[in-house]
Amino acid sequence: MSSLAPEAARVIPQLPDEVLHRLSPDSRECIERLLAHQAPPPTDYGIVKQAAVLVALYEQPDEGKLRVLLTTRAKTLRRHPGLTALPGGKVDPEDPSPIHTARREAFEEVDLPLDHPSIHQITTLEPVMTILPLNAHMRNHIIVTPVVCLISDPTLVDHLRPNPDEVDYVFSHPLEAVLRGQPDASLVDTLAELGGEWWPHEEEFYSMADRRFRTTHSPIKGLTSDVLIEVATIAHGVSPPYGALAPSQQPFGELISHVVTELPGVLQRDAEAARDGIIVQEKRPEWGSGVDGVTIPSAEKWSVK
Repeated sequence: MSSLAPEAARVIPQLPDEVLHRLSPDSRECIERLLAHQAPPPTDYGIVKQAAVLVALYEQPDEGKLRVLLTTRAKTLRRHPGLTALPGGKVDPEDPSPIHTARREAFEEVDLPLDHPSIHQITTLEPVMTILPLNAHMRNHIIVTPVVCLISDPTLVDHLRPNPDEVDYVFSHPLEAVLRGQPDASLVDTLAELGGEWWPHEEEFYSMADRRFRTTHSPIKGLTSDVLIEVATIAHGVSPPYGALAPSQQPFGELISHVVTELPGVLQRDAEAARDGIIVQEKRPEWGSGVDGVTIPSAEKWSVK
């Protein structure tokens, strides 16, 4: 895993003054911190699959707080059906950058314009990696680059249309609520029903054991939760009171380095075993730590060899 280009003099992105001045003081400070965040250099991740997600921030009129655009994935999708996601997807060979990938996918999924004067690129964050169930093959890992943008005209959000093949629902959530664990009191009545389909948990607002947050629709969890915690931490300049990583969670940098280094050898050994006629017994992918013996079979399809 290596950088593709020598480190150049750092250039902090700039936004037009009129864009910043339309924001509340709190939102302006958040955007300025994100603008000052140093984006990671382009990196060669070898043969590991890559993707990008768009963290589209905007300020709701009369609210004075940044919100993040979210989707509920279509229940017909092969992977992660019905879960909350940031717009995004796998990098295509013709994509010039993760920024292009994230914007292209947002256009395909929710009709966010590809080129619009009210959509401003802010920064990219250090990549994260999809977490796999037990017994899933290492080749299933995907390195995901979060791309942060600001939508300075919130009426664009009102005109978004979900692509029914990929998205069931488009909604938003206050960014600060991810950092604090719960939204302002004035928004509590808008959240999904406690004990209902989308929040069948005892906790009222969040479950720190699995980084799960109650929203107006499907809950934020998994990789989406990891990305938004990092964005909120940078934007507000403080660490979350519950810690940046879940208990026993491996830092993404370490996990990415391990997979990039080990995957070629794993695939080579698989090829040699197939050539020699060695049959490896497949095990069904399961979610769980494997430590306490409690696991849940994965309903999704994963490559296991």
